[in-house]
Amino acid sequence: MIKKLIKAKGEEISILEPADKLEYLIDLAKDCEGLKEEFKKDENKIFGCASNLWVIGEKKNDGTISYKFDADAFITKGTTKLVVDLLNNQPASDISNLNKNDFAPLKIMELLTAQRQNGLGNLIYRLISIAKS
Repeated sequence: MIKKLIKAKGEEISILEPADKLEYLIDLAKDCEGLKEEFKKDENKIFGCASNLWVIGEKKNDGTISYKFDADAFITKGTTKLVVDLLNNQPASDISNLNKNDFAPLKIMELLTAQRQNGLGNLIYRLISIAKS
């Protein structure tokens, strides 16, 4: 199910030119809630990012998971929103079976600098790790 959502979102944004895709990510960032300062601590931080990024997750009684995040750069925040929106309210068991390559259909990795690519990989790893815990 999640892989189908990722593929569909990738197809939806595939019509955008690279510069427009970056603008799309920036626009996504403008609609983010953010995190309270109390959650912006090292245990929630994604290391290896070009900017500061924090992620928390909560498993619900129905087995789904809900993530919240914040970042101090628009590209990072928008990229995270794109990924988190695909995973929010999905079964933790399904998220647990994903890997970084499952997000390739989004074709956003190639837009990012090497450090941001590393950060995105670490973000995906953390989201999956939270689902497994």
